[in-house]
Amino acid sequence: MRGVTAATAAAMLTTACLADYRAWIGWDALVERIGLENVPTGADVIVGQVEAANTNGYYVPDAANAEFDGKYIIRRSGGSAMPSSHATGVGKRLYGLDTSIAPGVWFINVFEANDWVQGGFLNVGAGPSTPPEDAIGAQKVWSHSWVGSFGNATYDVEALRRLDWTIERDDSVYTVGLNNGGEQMPLLAYAYNAISVGRRDGDHAAGDVPAGFEGEGRMMPDITGPEYTTSNSTPIVAASVAMLVEMVRTDDTLHSDGEQPEVLKAVLMAAARHQGVDGADWTNNAPQSGPDRGWTARPLDESVGAGHLHIDHAHETLSGGRVSPAANAQAAPSAGMHGWSFEQADADDQMWWRFTLPEGAAKFAVSAAWNRVVPSNFGQAAVADFDLELFTEVDGAAVPLVGDDVAFGGGNVASASEVDNVEHLWITDLAAGDYLLVATRVDGGGDPAAVALAWWNNGDAPDVPGDLDGDGLVGVDDLLILLSQWGDCGGCAGDLDGDSVVGVDDLLTLIALFS
Repeated sequence: MRGVTAATAAAMLTTACLADYRAWIGWDALVERIGLENVPTGADVIVGQVEAANTNGYYVPDAANAEFDGKYIIRRSGGSAMPSSHATGVGKRLYGLDTSIAPGVWFINVFEANDWVQGGFLNVGAGPSTPPEDAIGAQKVWSHSWVGSFGNATYDVEALRRLDWTIERDDSVYTVGLNNGGEQMPLLAYAYNAISVGRRDGDHAAGDVPAGFEGEGRMMPDITGPEYTTSNSTPIVAASVAMLVEMVRTDDTLHSDGEQPEVLKAVLMAAARHQGVDGADWTNNAPQSGPDRGWTARPLDESVGAGHLHIDHAHETLSGGRVSPAANAQAAPSAGMHGWSFEQADADDQMWWRFTLPEGAAKFAVSAAWNRVVPSNFGQAAVADFDLELFTEVDGAAVPLVGDDVAFGGGNVASASEVDNVEHLWITDLAAGDYLLVATRVDGGGDPAAVALAWWNNGDAPDVPGDLDGDGLVGVDDLLILLSQWGDCGGCAGDLDGDSVVGVDDLLTLIALFS
């Protein structure tokens, strides 16, 4: 196999820098909202860590590191005489006792990437042999901080089919890093069913799946993590998944379908902080005037995907519970501010939900996610196609919002990609009223297809000056974000006075705005 490398272009950040990412992803806000004792830790969720070996062939984290006390780290790709510093840094963020948001994870399978993609797990090139099912335990979450290619499109396509097939079989969640900066690499970013992860500053190989690969034109990444390499961001997204999985498994009020990979992907994307790089506006380039206002066939931001990981919003979304839809607008059930659904849809099926917003919503996000289905012989796969649209409800009827220049301030109210297996709505300043959300299967396919939807809105909460993390308050988390942007930083969220420099004046302004 050619070109398997660690998905990093910079040295690992120090432990001191690690504290910043918790504020960036809303973990501190989650602690403040529900109390530290109630925050899930990923307890008992089995995870996998796949690493590109360094030049000496070492691929495992340093088991003697105090961050890994009590962890059961299994070397699935054989011996590694010395630890890998890259694997150690990734492991700290994925399951470290003090440096991870999922310190409750204790059972970890570690693979070397070349071995994992070939005989160790995926069995690419091995004919009908399928990835092992029971040999590594009931593993739920995988973190892949490497990029690569076989140098042969046929093998790359087979690897991606095998990966998507495995996700469907195991109901597992894969977080996969994009290449830093340079060219796109097909493994594993071009998979349909994984969660592709970019980095905080946008310096990753964002773009579309190119010609020669299945699903040409699909957008990457799905979401961005909080650090400045994809190697470091990817395990933090994986740790967030582990937290949510534990939440579903231990909360009797939540339906078990909450840990389906499609649901977790939709939840993370709907809950993401919709902000571009360095405070720039998030956009999927829907027209903001004219008859097509609010309609797009490109569901995500070209740089950051759905946006930046926000675990507090994700926790809110998942805890909102499952709301099953109706087959028509008149019977649509009421959905709360936060929630999700997981349904089977036949060709031309419609699924409807109702939202009552007496004070409107400053921010409203909806994501849909579904998997492609690969046959067990890894032949040609089938993928459904869904569209999303939000309507206003007038006298029981659904009235289109597309083209409306009054009811919403900006964003998109319809998402209709023909190639992506996600759709996404991001709406700002939605007026008070009753609304109807519809997901429509438009591909005319045969077999039923499973689709997940998730939504998050902040009701009538206004935009708060100085609220850099979007939690409606100005506090320490916002201060940490401002300090992380210190210096020349045109367009940064922390540049409160608009002089393209984050400095003392901005700091004093922020402190004066503390909630």
